[in-house]
Amino acid sequence: TAECNAIPPQPDMTATDNCSANVTVVKAERAEQIPGAICASNYRLIRTWTATDECGNSTIVQQVLTVVDNTAPAFTMPVPADATVECSSIPAQPDLTATDNCTPTNRITIVKAQRREDIPGACVNNYRLIRTWTATDECGNKTTVQQVLTVQDKTAPTFTTSVPADATVECSAIPAQPDLSVTDNCSATDRITVVKKETKQAIPGACANNYKLIRTWTATDECGNQTTVTQTITVEDKTAPTFTTAAPADVTVECNAIPVQPDMTATDNCSATANITITKKETRVNGACANSYQLIRTWTATDECGNQTTLTQTITVEDKTA
Repeated sequence: TAECNAIPPQPDMTATDNCSANVTVVKAERAEQIPGAICASNYRLIRTWTATDECGNSTIVQQVLTVVDNTAPAFTMPVPADATVECSSIPAQPDLTATDNCTPTNRITIVKAQRREDIPGACVNNYRLIRTWTATDECGNKTTVQQVLTVQDKTAPTFTTSVPADATVECSAIPAQPDLSVTDNCSATDRITVVKKETKQAIPGACANNYKLIRTWTATDECGNQTTVTQTITVEDKTAPTFTTAAPADVTVECNAIPVQPDMTATDNCSATANITITKKETRVNGACANSYQLIRTWTATDECGNQTTLTQTITVEDKTA
């Protein structure tokens, strides 16, 4: 029995005869299929040697070589080395070539396969890819090689919406914190969590309505990789209060009919009404006689940041009654 690539040559044989000095030896070989054999490389070689003397007497001897193919193919290309790759950079599984001791190269079947293997306790984007290549010759002999790719996700998401620029705004014109969109190299967009947060930060020495808002957006993918962006909004109050009551008109009155200085109300874009201070004041300006003069009345509304609005009324007092 011999491997199909190790068939020995048919040797020459010699013979003797009782009478003839010249004996002719003829060797022959024929192939014989083996019934039920699974492939063309499994067969028998029937070898014969026929010795014939000068008078035609002959003797035949025979050898049967059973040819088998028990050798699997061999890959002629290096198997890709095991590697660790980012989930967004997985290389394509290449084709490999193989040779065989009996089957022609174009009749070797090479099947490549890939299966995913989860890593216990790892996130969904961290796993292993088991890649195999199996070369099979015509007699069913197989050789399998393997590569293990360890896939991981170490890349944080990327914001696809521009982060709002730092800004300074009036306390009554603070914009809403917008939503930002993101993308990731491995996690689908709907699997990325974006958390927005706003923190108020006092400005040392400033009034209650002057402060900073620190806004953050944190995007987290399925493997816990995070990206955080920040915007700082400086809030200020530079708008004075507005009186909600009209100022009394300037008037001329008799000295015995001077009206009482009324209280006024005001509102503000930032300070609550209760936190607006309204101060009223009256100043006398003497005229030609003791009972002829002017009263200058003012109302000053001051918010928590010291912004002020002042209203004025002039009352001309005279004495025309005898």
